[in-house]
Amino acid sequence: MSAPSTICYPGRVTATVPEGERASAGPADFLLIAGRGTLTTHALGRAEVLIGRDPACDVVIDDPGLSRRHAVLRPGPPLTIQDLGSTNGVRFADRVVRGGAPVALAPGASFHLGPFACMVTGGGAAAAPSSARSGVERLRIDDPTIEGVPPFVRDVAATRTSVLILGETGVGKDVLAESLHALSGRAGAMARINCAALAEPLIESELFGHERGAFTGAAATKVGLLETAEGGTVFLDEVGELPIGTQAKLLRAIEAREVVRLGATRPIKIDVRFVAATNRDLPTEIAARRFRQDLYYRLDGIALVIPPLRERRARIVPLAMRFLAEACAQLGRPPLALSLPLAAALEAQPWPGNVRELRAVLERAVLLARGGELGVRHLAIAPIAVAPAAVSPAAAVAPAVADDPAAAFLAALSPAERDERQRVVDALARCGGNQRRAAQLLGVSRSTLVNRIKQYRIARPHA
Repeated sequence: MSAPSTICYPGRVTATVPEGERASAGPADFLLIAGRGTLTTHALGRAEVLIGRDPACDVVIDDPGLSRRHAVLRPGPPLTIQDLGSTNGVRFADRVVRGGAPVALAPGASFHLGPFACMVTGGGAAAAPSSARSGVERLRIDDPTIEGVPPFVRDVAATRTSVLILGETGVGKDVLAESLHALSGRAGAMARINCAALAEPLIESELFGHERGAFTGAAATKVGLLETAEGGTVFLDEVGELPIGTQAKLLRAIEAREVVRLGATRPIKIDVRFVAATNRDLPTEIAARRFRQDLYYRLDGIALVIPPLRERRARIVPLAMRFLAEACAQLGRPPLALSLPLAAALEAQPWPGNVRELRAVLERAVLLARGGELGVRHLAIAPIAVAPAAVSPAAAVAPAVADDPAAAFLAALSPAERDERQRVVDALARCGGNQRRAAQLLGVSRSTLVNRIKQYRIARPHA
């Protein structure tokens, strides 16, 4: 067996790839291991992967909870794990296996070796599509609540590894961040920082704090938001909206786990765990020089992807029932039932605003029903306007483009930018041109919405 080489990703975990086998991994090509406060990933490039404490193993876990030759993983297909007669065995959700025949694993299923949770993921069903692969593959999360996250994510939550949450606006990225904090066991609070809502001249003061007299108007010392999360979690929502200058200072805070207040000369150590979220395609932002690549690597310890609601239709009815109950309770009205026609109508919608839009529609429906029976007519879902950005890329490069500046501008946008432009156009259409309501629907500040209207040359609404 050839000696493994170790590839270190800045700010990520370590990927171990056997020499000469880096291109041979199959569809499920990464073994993720979480436990003892760490998260590691190992590329699977051979037919059998021996796991244990022995330095000769393919994956070495130097912990007394494992035997010297604990188990062998076969990427397959089928994907299997076989215990080699270890002391603690291989633990699954419902049983412990010691010795015997290999056990087949479903895509995304996790198992335990001693105190370590393990999961195989990669290009198969367990991983979400991505435009840029990370050292740790992106995991799909259909239910971001504490009760709904996969067992492996529970183990990841207990580590200090930074987590990047990806997904469209309104899918529940903040809910997943709260679940990660609650499952982390960290005693401190969670500081929620909406990067899009911070006024640019005050961002550094808000994040890092300032000393008295640091600038005109600094009458007293201010503790920054990063410090307020001491012993807890910092949730950087809409991290893709941070100015490039602030990104460099945030990178330093994440790397060294310390902050320097404005006007101070000495750094202050902080013990925090970073969770970031964005609806932007950060690799595209990096290519456009709007986001720092080194910061991306620091944040992308493990990426969790929440698919849009239209790809999680099994979640629509349970969410709708919950939102109905909450709306009725808030208004002091008797509970309303979710009829079959109403459930079918909800499941048929594309929900561009995702869970946030679903909640708003149902709250409005309860108001419109006025205590009576709830019907499809009360949903009041506005039709989606078709905008120029919806034109296919092939049509966008038609000969007429050369003579049409607007068409040329649309053709020059990346797919991610076209998608984002379309979301802005859709939100404005649904809100009748009201920018404040459209910003709420998109989950951004009004100033950010105005900037995107200018950036994507969207006709300025009059409402």
